[in-house]
Amino acid sequence: MLFRFTPRNLKIGLVSGAVVGVLAAACGGASPTPTPAPVVQAPTLAPSPTATPTQQAPEVQGSGIEGGDPEFSRGALVWQAYWLSRDHFGPFVMASGAGIPFEPPMDMLQAAMQMVGQNPNDRIVVPQNMAPLQAVYKSGSPALANDPMKFDPMDFHGMRLKPETFDTTVSVRGQAETMLKESQWAHNFANPHFGTPTSDFGAQQRFMGVMVNMLAQMQAQYAMKVLMGPDGLYRDSDGTLDYAGNWVMLHALSDIAGLAASGPYMNPDMVPMFDKLATDLMNALASRAPEDAREAAAAIRALAYRASTAQNQDVKKAALDRASEIAESLKTRSSVDVVEEAAAVAGLIAAGSGLGEDDYIAATNGVLARLLGDFDPKYGVFNSKDTYSADDVAWIIGGFSSAFQRGPEAAREGAGRALHAFYEATISLAGMQLSAPPGKDGAMAGEWEKNLPAPVFYHPANTPPPPMAGKLTVPAEEIKWDGKSWKVTSDRFVAGGAMHLANELNWIGPHLGSIPFPES
Repeated sequence: MLFRFTPRNLKIGLVSGAVVGVLAAACGGASPTPTPAPVVQAPTLAPSPTATPTQQAPEVQGSGIEGGDPEFSRGALVWQAYWLSRDHFGPFVMASGAGIPFEPPMDMLQAAMQMVGQNPNDRIVVPQNMAPLQAVYKSGSPALANDPMKFDPMDFHGMRLKPETFDTTVSVRGQAETMLKESQWAHNFANPHFGTPTSDFGAQQRFMGVMVNMLAQMQAQYAMKVLMGPDGLYRDSDGTLDYAGNWVMLHALSDIAGLAASGPYMNPDMVPMFDKLATDLMNALASRAPEDAREAAAAIRALAYRASTAQNQDVKKAALDRASEIAESLKTRSSVDVVEEAAAVAGLIAAGSGLGEDDYIAATNGVLARLLGDFDPKYGVFNSKDTYSADDVAWIIGGFSSAFQRGPEAAREGAGRALHAFYEATISLAGMQLSAPPGKDGAMAGEWEKNLPAPVFYHPANTPPPPMAGKLTVPAEEIKWDGKSWKVTSDRFVAGGAMHLANELNWIGPHLGSIPFPES
């Protein structure tokens, strides 16, 4: 964690809670384009931190796929996934305008800034024209409405999308995956990698942690007020009931409750509300039998998190019992669909980690054998599947990265090789990543994050940055392999699949403070 709990740290949580309270009152009356915020000029950062992100992947050469970059090692993959995850959600939730915004009160933001940055040599820059979202739209074109080169990097108006392209439905899946993305990155920004309030580095990132934690809480309150029905389940704003989205919502609410209960974002006043929201949703889903492996995996992950953050021991036990029941059904499933098979691996490994049951992890041996038997290592693609959505890519990456980190010992290296090849083929060579994130050259990067080789940040396919691509740093909706080459068949930004992919990329490693597998 960022720093130990003390009365001073409690104030940070209380400041966060106060900001959320004021923001909640402001919801509904916000202007689509917030008033420009004052900018505090930041001096050059000097000392480097002593802690760096964990890199579990071994340093090997390239993936070996046709057209791949020999310098794109597994270590580079781990770091690149970190940057993609960070840039997939940041510009979207703070700058794109692709949702229902609100205007943060500057007096409360200033109070939060003073708590996380107490060294005059490490000031925080508040971006101009932020558009933080209390609800996210289902989809839209990734094409930028403006030329970002005409704006300062810290003027977020340069990253707006075109409103006329938006599907303004608020989907439970998109809202929940975004909330989870933010709560998980709140963990990341609380890592010692970003220093302490008195350090000479990291204040900007610690402030981002406070912001994304608040955003997750705000979006949870919007979902409770607008999307939750009398039966306790959440429905899209058009009335559609998506059970997979509800499981992800349970995952997100459980994580948000945990953040409020301990650590640098601790706020005891907020715990009862979020803990109750999560438990009520778990109870509303009590009789739901997942219809496929993807829903089952989302359910197991959610229930493992509910158990890990629940305040009541009976709730913990009920969550683990339900996760075990779903995992048992997942052990006997089989499918010819590689996305289903990959999701089954992710779900079983989450069950094994959360329940401490090795037999669930052992049950992935057969599934992994089928997956690897269908995989073409020359091109990094499956023989049985030529078309992939962002959500498909997310589940496949999630399955292979889960197996590489915590799968059966004998299967880990094969899973690692497949992860390496599939990632480079789909994310990079296929062009699923529509524009290159700024990474170490970005305005939000710390000086200590600028000393790694280019393949860590930029794609082997030489994906252009946003000004040249004219698109936000997000993944495309769909790509297709014709046996010889890749094509982006839809570049539309779909929040549910894109934010799910951002989460799976964050969990490759794992990075910094991300915790994809809560322990039993």
